[in-house]
Amino acid sequence: MKNINAATQYKKTDQMEIAQPDANSILIKCFDELIKSMKIFQNNIVPNTENFRKKSSSFSRALTILYSLQSSVDFEKDINIAKSLFQVYEYTRVSLIEEFKSCKVNKSINALTALVEIRDSWKSIS
Repeated sequence: MKNINAATQYKKTDQMEIAQPDANSILIKCFDELIKSMKIFQNNIVPNTENFRKKSSSFSRALTILYSLQSSVDFEKDINIAKSLFQVYEYTRVSLIEEFKSCKVNKSINALTALVEIRDSWKSIS
């Protein structure tokens, strides 16, 4: 009897309408994850046996998100805004790579501030 009820419930979930997130919501989520990853990276900048994995995984995640953001910049809508966004993303990417090697947080603090401002601007649009 339980299997029949479970199957019935499963069938109902297949019929439910699931709200699809809009592009702006996805973009904000990307920024949230990027900001979170950068903070984890910065907090674990000096590797040791306990945090090396955190540093590496947050670094990798941040770079992956940055690549996604860079590749989604639309240069056909507004070239000036597109260039500025791309430059911020590139500055952030280069900063993270330099800091990963040097084990010192430096430029990514400024990059993080800019990314938070961009995120907040996108959030105010939604």
